[in-house]
Amino acid sequence: MSAKESILVGCLGSVAWVRVGGPANQENAGQIREFLRGRFESGWSKFVIDLQDCIGIDSTFIGMLYRFAVDVMKKDDSGTVDVIHPGDRNERSIRKLGLDSMIRIDRDGENWSEKKSLVEEYLKHPLCDSSHTKEERAELVLDAHEALIEASEENRSRFCDVVEYLKKDMEEHSSEG
Repeated sequence: MSAKESILVGCLGSVAWVRVGGPANQENAGQIREFLRGRFESGWSKFVIDLQDCIGIDSTFIGMLYRFAVDVMKKDDSGTVDVIHPGDRNERSIRKLGLDSMIRIDRDGENWSEKKSLVEEYLKHPLCDSSHTKEERAELVLDAHEALIEASEENRSRFCDVVEYLKKDMEEHSSEG
């Protein structure tokens, strides 16, 4: 992962923060999910995904965030998953898939402006690249796309072929093993 493509993480009080530089996609969604889940299971309930330096997001990343937001809200009514500084294109992608009801979008990071300067000190730790197997990545992609379909019936036509292909591919690989 180059300097332009980095994932920085940090925690400040009850807020876990992720800053994505470069793309936010199926290649790094697993690492980010592991960090978020780890903090969530340790009691964190507020999460900020800072996309200021993000050059684009894919459906796997959006679906992973949505699934995570649903879990946070189920466990803690005051829990939040905020995306800040998404840029026009990334914001359109999230809204187009109908996920802005669960994932709060803060275009300018105004809701987090006080914490942002404090958190800068804590975002010096790059998220380590944990290698995921092909099967683990396929499971993540499948789960993310199933989440998108659950989020909005309109997404069924967009992603049903992806889901069916992944299920079939995973079944074939499991029967070979």
